[in-house]
Amino acid sequence: MTKNQIAKQAKFELSRRFFWWYCRLMAPDFYKPGRAYLRDLCDTLQEFVESDDRALIVNMPPRHGKSRTATCFVEWLLGRDPTLKIITGSYNEMLSTTFSRTVRNTIAAESGDGSVVYSDVFPNTTIRRGDSSAQRWSVNGAHATYLATSPGGTVTGFGCDIMIIDDLVKNAYEANNETSLESQWEWFTNTMLSRIEEGGKIIIVMTRWATRDLAGRLMAFYDDAGVPYRHITYKALQDDGSMLCDDILSRESYESKVALMGEDIATANYQQIPIDIKGVL
Repeated sequence: MTKNQIAKQAKFELSRRFFWWYCRLMAPDFYKPGRAYLRDLCDTLQEFVESDDRALIVNMPPRHGKSRTATCFVEWLLGRDPTLKIITGSYNEMLSTTFSRTVRNTIAAESGDGSVVYSDVFPNTTIRRGDSSAQRWSVNGAHATYLATSPGGTVTGFGCDIMIIDDLVKNAYEANNETSLESQWEWFTNTMLSRIEEGGKIIIVMTRWATRDLAGRLMAFYDDAGVPYRHITYKALQDDGSMLCDDILSRESYESKVALMGEDIATANYQQIPIDIKGVL
């Protein structure tokens, strides 16, 4: 084996062991060494699944990679353990299906030009033929690996070890609509929670909109019940005046957006301060 081959295999092994290095290998243009918040997010996700905590809640501004990282995380988890069962839920069917299709297509990708593909890192995780629709599919050797759903969608007959809820609140209208927030909470508690297997984990990735959004209500419940969970927040504008990531959102662009969309909505989107709290302040 040549030195280049040895180096390549070492990268593959590092990617199997550590989620951050998997992201670096598969999408180096986005997961750059200088983006410390992404390294922190990746490490937090890995630490969470290896812990006894029940849930992880991640609040992050739009366009900073929260959905992309959640997608990569599902790929990495299935590579390490193809027997896992995963459900993802988004606010509509189109988004949840896109999430599902991305994971499925990454796992099934074949290289024709020598570029790195999923099977280079995880050769034992492959899509099962005949059971690979965009919303529901399985890997070889497993049954009912992945389901994508949304409020109003079905989860009948499907359980999961990992549940990921990705950006359930669509916009400011829903954030200010108590009926909409209550409907989302009822969907989560009455439909989704019953799908989690014993010892299963919940990951909620979303922009904070309101104190009574899913993240807020779940954290309040866990605090009252003494349930162990993790919560991390990333603000676009840091307390010291710097930006979370200048090449994704510069200070100039941030101030321009705030001026156009209104401070309360911009603060919820980019600073993770719910609209109703901002109004009180």
